[in-house]
Amino acid sequence: MYMGSIESGRIIRAFELHVPGVYVRDYRENGGYIVICRDYRTIKWGGQTTTTPVEKDIPATTLCNLPCGNVTAMTRYVGLRKDRPGWREELRRASRHLSIAQKRAITKELSMGEVFYGIR
Repeated sequence: MYMGSIESGRIIRAFELHVPGVYVRDYRENGGYIVICRDYRTIKWGGQTTTTPVEKDIPATTLCNLPCGNVTAMTRYVGLRKDRPGWREELRRASRHLSIAQKRAITKELSMGEVFYGIR
């Protein structure tokens, strides 16, 4: 398994090419990360006599969170708080929502060796 870092733009491009319905949201302004999401779901709230109903589209599935720039293999924690996510943990989390063909295509696109566990 490759132990180095992967540039976040390469990971985003691989997901956009091989996973349908993927989009990217940038939460860095609020202290968050770049988030790769798939599909939308609509939530509704309000509708009482004093307010009008409101609808908003939110991400249905969050595939992974990435810091900007090079993403290291290991996740870095400060105490119990995640300081910087690593690609190994984030791709493992995304693999639950991907098919085997999508995992293989992303692995081939990244050309970094085996980035998902158990895929040959």
